[in-house]
Amino acid sequence: MKKWLMSGAAFLLLASSASILAPVRAKAMVINVPWDVTLIRETTMYEDEAFTKPAGSLAPLQTVHITKRDSQWSMADNTEEKGYLIETWQGEKWIKADPQTLIPGKYKAETATITLVDKQELYDEPFHEAASGTVISPQQVNVTGTIEWDGADFGPPRTVKFYRIQTWLGDKWIYDSFYKEAVQEKAVSTTVDLFRDTDSFKLPYTGLVKTGTLKPGRYPVTAVWELPPTLGDGSPTWYKVSLPEGDRWILPEGELAGVRETTGKAELPTGGKGFAKPTYYEDENYVEVAPGSYDSFETWKDGELEWVHIRTESGALWVNPGLALKVRPAGIIPTDEEIPLTTRSATYKYPDWSRIHNMKGFFAPQTVKAFEKWLSPEGIAWYHVHGTWDDWWIPENDAEEPAKQPAEPEINSAVTG
Repeated sequence: MKKWLMSGAAFLLLASSASILAPVRAKAMVINVPWDVTLIRETTMYEDEAFTKPAGSLAPLQTVHITKRDSQWSMADNTEEKGYLIETWQGEKWIKADPQTLIPGKYKAETATITLVDKQELYDEPFHEAASGTVISPQQVNVTGTIEWDGADFGPPRTVKFYRIQTWLGDKWIYDSFYKEAVQEKAVSTTVDLFRDTDSFKLPYTGLVKTGTLKPGRYPVTAVWELPPTLGDGSPTWYKVSLPEGDRWILPEGELAGVRETTGKAELPTGGKGFAKPTYYEDENYVEVAPGSYDSFETWKDGELEWVHIRTESGALWVNPGLALKVRPAGIIPTDEEIPLTTRSATYKYPDWSRIHNMKGFFAPQTVKAFEKWLSPEGIAWYHVHGTWDDWWIPENDAEEPAKQPAEPEINSAVTG
């Protein structure tokens, strides 16, 4: 049995996002099953699901829409013993789910010329096992059609795409190939800060031989290319940087793009954490910055948040004044009050309703002693207590979040490009 290729586009990088909240319920598995299949050979239609009453045939390289199939179907189950009810000009008909005659996805006739930049294997048919054994060198090729589908068995989409091209051997297929015309760069005028050695390329494609290595530092950026999202929430971003030897493309990790120069003071009335670069506020690699007013010389925005680069006795550090006031708001006072915990009690990383540390039901009934107290603008007392492995905040008397809270951005975003 032929098996469809399940991997994603060769030039797409997978992005992942970190979760920073307290334990959350796992998402249900999403099974990806196609509702459209493309016929690669002449296919017999039937009036019945038992395949006893032929009703004509369908020509190859056309896409048909499935109207009925087992809801638990998966790609690995594709077999001619099963059937699909499809839409046709004669009404609904049955075809065999035969991996020899169909593949998932939609076929689209194309007329385009693309420029391949590395070697490509030729396929006799648009699936992995049909490799012809012939490899072509980088060159321009004429595309006459494409077939595209979601190649993930479950979870987030993962695009699979085959291109039909003209060759001296006749029509052949290539798989998810990077080509120059795919780059949709957007002109910008900004900078990117690199914090580690980063490979550079003549084109935004890691399949090429690298042209060099950029050392940590700040570089001018003339264009960006954001790839479509793959896994997770993010889209990897390529940067075109201007260098003495010419333009080069980089795909860095942990970069800082769009830093702006500034002057003035950064106010930290209750102190805060200082970092070598903007990062998760729970990152353990930080310097404690004392309350005070500090000279600032750079800023960087992460959504609605603004990080500020300041000068301290410990050197230059990045701080987040807005977040620092959330983590340690003004008006905290010492206390030695004893606070009851019940099965309804939840704890918080700091006195903010969105920053749950332990959900309700985590604690057995007990009493704990607080060492700090803060009264919120809504009049709710929050208590700071020592936990088993870190410190937590608890609202008074199992108080719950008010019904209406102003919408606020996520305040623990990591650095992205």
